[in-house]
Order: sequence, then C-alpha cells, then structure tokens
Amino acid sequence: MATNDIQLTGGIRSNLLLLQQISGKLDRTQQRLATGNKINGAIDGPVAYFASKGLNRRADDLATLKDSINQSVSTIRAADTGMTKIETLIEQAKGLITSAYQNLGSDANSVDLRKSLAEQFNTLLRQIDKLAEDSSYQGKNLLLGSGLRLDATSSSKSATNALPGVTAARVTNVTKVDDYVIDVSGDGRIAPNASDVADAERDRGISNLVISGFQSKTAGNLDPVSIRYTGGKGKAKTFTITEGDVAVTKTFTLQQWADAKSTGQVLNFDHQFASGTHINFDIDFDQIDDVADTNGLGTSVVEKLIDLGVNVSNFNGVGQEITRSANNLLGQQKLADGENSWDFDTGTPRLTIDERTILQSSAYSAAIGESYGRASSGIVGTPVISTSGISNDFTYNITASATAGNFNFTTGHFDIYTVTATGPFSTAAISVSADGVVTFSSIADNGQSVDINFLRSGLNGITVASASDATQANATENVTGGAVSAGNVTLTSITGMADNLAHKITINLKTDGSASTFVLDDGYGGKALITGDLNSAQVLSFVISGGVNSGAVVQITIGGTSLRADAEATLHYNAIGAFTAPDELRFDVRAAQTGFTSTLNTIQVTDGTDQNNLTVQLNETNTNQVTVISRNVKTDGQGLAIDFAQNNWLDRADIDNAAAMIDAAKIRLRSTASALNNNLDVITTRLDYTKEFIDVLAEGANKLVQADQNEEGANMLQLQTRQQLGTISLSLANQAQQAILRLF
Repeated sequence: MATNDIQLTGGIRSNLLLLQQISGKLDRTQQRLATGNKINGAIDGPVAYFASKGLNRRADDLATLKDSINQSVSTIRAADTGMTKIETLIEQAKGLITSAYQNLGSDANSVDLRKSLAEQFNTLLRQIDKLAEDSSYQGKNLLLGSGLRLDATSSSKSATNALPGVTAARVTNVTKVDDYVIDVSGDGRIAPNASDVADAERDRGISNLVISGFQSKTAGNLDPVSIRYTGGKGKAKTFTITEGDVAVTKTFTLQQWADAKSTGQVLNFDHQFASGTHINFDIDFDQIDDVADTNGLGTSVVEKLIDLGVNVSNFNGVGQEITRSANNLLGQQKLADGENSWDFDTGTPRLTIDERTILQSSAYSAAIGESYGRASSGIVGTPVISTSGISNDFTYNITASATAGNFNFTTGHFDIYTVTATGPFSTAAISVSADGVVTFSSIADNGQSVDINFLRSGLNGITVASASDATQANATENVTGGAVSAGNVTLTSITGMADNLAHKITINLKTDGSASTFVLDDGYGGKALITGDLNSAQVLSFVISGGVNSGAVVQITIGGTSLRADAEATLHYNAIGAFTAPDELRFDVRAAQTGFTSTLNTIQVTDGTDQNNLTVQLNETNTNQVTVISRNVKTDGQGLAIDFAQNNWLDRADIDNAAAMIDAAKIRLRSTASALNNNLDVITTRLDYTKEFIDVLAEGANKLVQADQNEEGANMLQLQTRQQLGTISLSLANQAQQAILRLF
C-alpha cells in the first residue's frame, strides 16, 4: 500500500514538508532549552559527546579520590591532635621532675614526697601510652609505629626470679637486644653514716654512739635507725630506738643517774635487733640537759651503710657496669627495698629486692665484725679470725674478769685476767697475761679448727686509778702535811671495795698533843672515823659506812713515834675492786658464701609491620602517592624511650635520668610532629589541586555539550514564526480545493 493514498497538490506537499522540518527543529530546540545541552546523546554529536563523557568520568574519579584524600587528612590531624596532648603531658612530667629537684633532702618527708612525685610521673607515662593508642582514625594509627617490641625472655626472667631475695625481674625501655648479668656481693657488714652519728650526738646529747653488726640473712633490712628522746631537764630520760617496724624503749631514772654519777659509772643503751643491727650509746643526764633549745627532746635519724650491692653489667651494649649499693649514702644510687633499676643505653633491668633475704644471693669471703657491747672498751683492738673451715655464722659473747690483787698500779692494767667465751668453742675460759694474744680453739663446722685472736692491752675499763708516781708498791700515792712521815705509815690491806670501780681513798689526820683524829673518805659517800691516843705503834682498821663501799675495811699501820703534836697530814691511797665484767663484749663471724648470678636476655618478641602506615593516592591512575610512616610515640624503648621513675626517685641520679629522657623525648616528639606536618602540607596542597582540577574538567566537559540558551531561545522564536507562516501558506495552497465546494 502506498505511503499516502491521498494525492496532494505540489503546493500543499511543499508546505507540508516545510512544516514538518520546522516541527523537528522546534522539538530539538525545545530539548536543548529543557536540558541545557546541545548534545544529549551520541547521535547528537559523537565526537563531542564521548569527549565530554571522558572528561566527566575523570572528574568523577577525582571526586572519589578527593574524598579519600580528605579522610587521610583527618587521619593525620587525629595523630597531630594526639601528639599535641602528649606534649602537654610531657610538660606536666617535666614539672614533676622540677618539684623533685626542689625536694632533694634525705629526711623522711622529702623522700616520701619524691616517691609520690615518681608515682605521678608513672601515671603520666601510662596516660601518654593511652593517648597514643586512642589516636586511631578509621583503623589507622600514626602514633603506634611498626609494633616492633623487644623484651626479656621468660626463661631468663624466671631464672633471675629464682635468686633469693629477687622477684619481678624485667627489662623496660628496651632499645636493642642485650644481655644483663646480675651479681650480688657484700657480706652485709653494718656501719652508720658518720655525719648522722655526729648530728645525733649533738642534737640528743648522747655520746659514743655505735651502730654495727652484720645484716641478717632472714630478717635484715635497709631501714635507717631512728633515735627518739622524750623527757626534759631534771626528769627521767626515755629513749625509743626504731628500725623499720620494730621499736625498743628504755627509760633511765633520776635515781639510776644519781647512783651512776656517784660511782663514776656510765649509763648505757645497748640493743641488738633481729635484723643484725646493734646500737650502743652512753647517756649523761647533764649533757642531755645542756642541749640548747630542746634539752635533747626530739628525734634523730642515722642512715645505715651496709656492705651489700647488686651489680648489673651488659655485653651487647657498650659494656657498662652499674652497681646499686646499700653502702652508698642516700641519693647516691643506694640499694632500696622494693623495685630497683639499672639504666643502660639498651634498656633498664628492674628487680624487686626483698631486703630481708637478698643477702642470701651474695658472694663474699668469711669475715669478722668489730666488737660491740659495754665491755668492748675492756678489750683493745679488733678481733681477728682465720677463715679456714667456717661455713656457718656465729655470734660470740665474751666476758672478762680479774681480781683486785692482780691489778698493777704502775701500768694501770691487770697483770692476769680470765676470759670466758660463749660460742662454738672447745674451751670456755682461759687465763691470760696482759698484752698477750688469746687463742680460742673452735669446734665450729665439720670438726674444723678455727683460731680467734684477741690482741689485748689490758682491761682498761677501770684503770683510772693509775699510780705511776707511787712511792711504794702498795698503792700509796703520797702523804702530805707534817703530822706523819711517809716512812712511818703503811697500807696494810684494803678489802671489800666495790667491784669494777677505781677508788681514791683520802685519810685526813689531825693531832693535838695526845689525841689524834683520822677521817677517811672513799670518794663515793663512804666515811670512817678513828680517834684516841694514837702515839703507840698500832694497826688502824677503818670500816667504811655509807656509799657503794659500805662495810669495806681499810687497814694502815702507824709507827709509835711517827705522829707529831698539833699537826695535820693527808694520806692518799689508790684502790681497785675486782673486775667482774658485768657487760658482755660481742662480735659476729660471718662464714663465706659463693652467692648466685643470673642473666636477663632480651630478644625481639614482636615483628614490625607497616599496617599503621598511611598510603595516600594523589591521582586517579594510582601512579602518584605519598606514604605517611607511623611513628611510635608511646613511652617504650622503640618510641619516646621514657622509662618509669627509677627507685622512687630516691637518688638525684634517678631524677637526672628522668629529666634526660624527657628532654630527649621532646626532641623525638617534635621530629615526629614535623614529619607528619610536612606530609599534611603535601597532601593538603594536593587536595586543593584536586578540588580545582575537578572544576576544570567539569567546565571543559560542559563546553563540549552545553547549549547557548540565548541562541536556542532565538531559534525557538524564529521557528515558531516560520511554523505560523508555513501554516498560513499551507492554508492558502489548500484554498483552490475549497473553491470547488462552492460549485455545489
């Protein structure tokens, strides 16, 4: 069938075709005005369409990339925020160190304050680690580094913890693999800080303060000795001696002081703690009452120095050796009860020390301590002992005794005396000549013979009665006055005088013709009187009444014609009582011990990864990228290398070490911040570029396909006008056909 069965005239068909063309153009123009594009599909212009499509696709890819870059910027800013706050915490830690420097005293308050500051310092370090861990953004944390971690092996920690007196062995702040050898040495000999002793004697009014002994292997401590006095002028004196959690109190009464003063004796405080510490000092009420301001009231602290040290040496580092010793003064790497640390360049070994048992790990040779106790002044010289065969510790108690008849007033010593020993001896008592060497045969260990030698210069505890100017062997010093001559008076005997005292007896003689009066004074409140006609030769017996010598008898022989009338004379005699050694002398013998050693080995326990590194793609083809390396800003050895406070900041050296670590950490933190900020600048610049380039691509794509709205509007108007004209022309062409209708 034909396309059009109706036959149109040529004019009509020409006008129809024109209207159809105009209608098509109107539709196209309306579409362009509606879409704003002159090319809305490949059919409209394949070249321009596909070129625009390519530009838009690249712009879309860059827009997606821009979002990724934006997230990368946020990741870096999260890290930067964390570092900023970490830097604030580091400044706070620096402030704690400054406070510690301002409180470097060795008094208890300063030590406690530094301990508190050290604990606060450790808390800040833990918060630094928490801040670093919490600075993650969408699974990436630029503050944790590679995760590489070094630590001591479990086996070496277990072996070290097996040492007597050692627990919680570990190595912190490990920067390199290393081995640390732990060695304990020292025999535990105890001595006081000489400066503290001088201060205590001055401030408390005591004298001859001695602190000595050997540290106990099971009950020893590193605590100072506290001497507290209460009382007052003219009152009883109470002393409380404290070591650790053990306190001993003793009160000395006014009557005790009066008795001691009258007899020339010395009041003494003597105590042996279970820790092995011995303390001894003399007490003079007058001396205590003379102390300015406090009259002796108050407390003195004497730091103990103990021959005991823990030495740690490393090999894979620079070959350092560090010793913390209880023989050091406080503030000078002193060994302490609890955690102790040894700071090396490669790491910090830390051991928790039990002060009661750490000596059991020590290596030392057999040794003998100085003598102590109230009788120690009676034996001159330091005891000497051979070390052969000693495998156990012993405490030896020694007492000495002598009779008055064996006292030599010319030398001031007893010529013969007896030593009694309590200990692992086969012989308990030996008679000894003055200035000789005393040898005890011991049955100490396994039948071994051990010689203990005392070098003696006499028992000089009561030798104040020296009579170097005596005119006769019997203790006569001299006779003054004219009533009697020295040749006509003889000391017959002195019996019953008080033991352990030197006596100076004075007899005053007065004659008045036929009568004579003898008055005896023993110097300790004892008196005796004899009167009558004493011109004939006779023996005078004075029975002392009163004082410590009450009942003692002094006999002198007077020649028959020796007394002169109306004259006076004074007779002076020295006397001595028996030496009964009411107090003991003690000394300790410490057997040799081989000790123990152990090694802490550090190894790499966690491999490093790049999972926290941030890779930022900078173009749509993935041919340009920036990798932001994750930096460890935690406090461990692979990061900022800030270790926990050492030894509660007991020593200045520990505080110095913390200060050095903080200063170094600040430099590391600034370096890390600089690297992150440089990366951030590069990525931010690229982000801005990407934003602008997307606009360029979009603009280029639009230029290829967008229509000119003004032009299309003019076209629409023109086509509408043509459409109207074509319609009119078609109407005119059709009028010929309409004229035929009029014929009907």
